[in-house]
Amino acid sequence: MSSSSRRRHAHSTAAGPLDDDDLLCEILLRLPPQPSSLPRASAVCKRWRRLVSDPGFFRRFRLRHRRNPPLLGFFDKYGGSPFHSTLEAPNRIPPGRFSLQRDGDDYDRSISLGCRHGLFLIFLTKPRQVLVWDPVTGDEHRIAVPAAFDEDKTLGLVNGAVLRPAGEDPHFQVVLAAADDKQQALACVYSSKTGMWGNLISTPLPYEANRRFPQWFLLKTLC
Repeated sequence: MSSSSRRRHAHSTAAGPLDDDDLLCEILLRLPPQPSSLPRASAVCKRWRRLVSDPGFFRRFRLRHRRNPPLLGFFDKYGGSPFHSTLEAPNRIPPGRFSLQRDGDDYDRSISLGCRHGLFLIFLTKPRQVLVWDPVTGDEHRIAVPAAFDEDKTLGLVNGAVLRPAGEDPHFQVVLAAADDKQQALACVYSSKTGMWGNLISTPLPYEANRRFPQWFLLKTLC
């Protein structure tokens, strides 16, 4: 066999770039962080499906795109908190995908406090609890709130926020703020790591103003 024939044979048998799993993973990691990206990649072949469904790959994909995640949609605070997708097909999320099961009367007069870091926070006034809900996994955490945030002491005017660090840390914090009937601004922080509320923070209000103002100010300070 001539030298030119040997070179052609070597080139024909050499593995292509996409035949290397490590290199292919690096390429797939650079897909845009849209809801349809990984499902469509997994439909190419069994090998691609195996790679993108690996927990390690999915963890790396989330970490790579954590600074620029797409806005999937929003929850309507005043309409029972239904989900509204902001994306067009094929990335549009069906409303039922992020639907909270509201069984029983615990949700009567509930207050949606907002969504942050992939977690949704709801104040349940009747059982005096906050509900931390992960719409993606469906995980729910019910946390009894301190007595200082009783509805009869705050006139139901309670605000709050939920925070979670970037990465794979499963722990979160809940911040509650309110103005009570003694013209005091109150704040308290819960940590899922310890399973406990911290010390109650209170300070007198210098004037009788809109009771929502001190809550907003405390949340901006703490968050």
